[in-house]
Amino acid sequence: MEFLDQIQAYLSNLEQKRFNQYVGGLLGFITLIMLLLMFQYYRKVSYLKTQAAAVNEQREETQTILMRAQQIKNIQKENETILAQDKNFKIAGFFEDLIGKFGLAQKKSSVGLDIALGEGKFQESILTAKFAGITMKEVTELLQEIEQNKRVFIKELALGASTKPPNSIDVTLVIATLEPKPQESGEPSE
Repeated sequence: MEFLDQIQAYLSNLEQKRFNQYVGGLLGFITLIMLLLMFQYYRKVSYLKTQAAAVNEQREETQTILMRAQQIKNIQKENETILAQDKNFKIAGFFEDLIGKFGLAQKKSSVGLDIALGEGKFQESILTAKFAGITMKEVTELLQEIEQNKRVFIKELALGASTKPPNSIDVTLVIATLEPKPQESGEPSE
């Protein structure tokens, strides 16, 4: 108690001007401390909001990746089911039957077959066909028929003006299918 009495005696002996200066300095110091605390608080809140936004963005990206992975798994299952239905499917035979059905054999100028080895259990058989002097109606019918077969997909289609009959076009069509990779001799069969 003696300490408080000494402070009270000191303050009562101060002149009014000096007392006001001390009170003003104390209030200024308290205001400065409060401003520093508020600055730190808002700075921390801003930092945490930025971190939360980054985490939320990463969460959304992860969710998108997981959905894509599930879609890919579903597509792989569907492809395996389609491949299991017709193990002896050959794209060249399918294409020859198709152009025979539409009477396009005489308009075919060239056909090439390539195999692209991919990762995993599948390889891609790619057939490139060129037609000269074909009509747009024939192209659309051919494309519709190809699209109806789930086993075959169109990779590329290029159209150009034809020098042959009027109102006809030259077409380069690239179609492909997935096939199981052939088993190597050193691998055990399933």
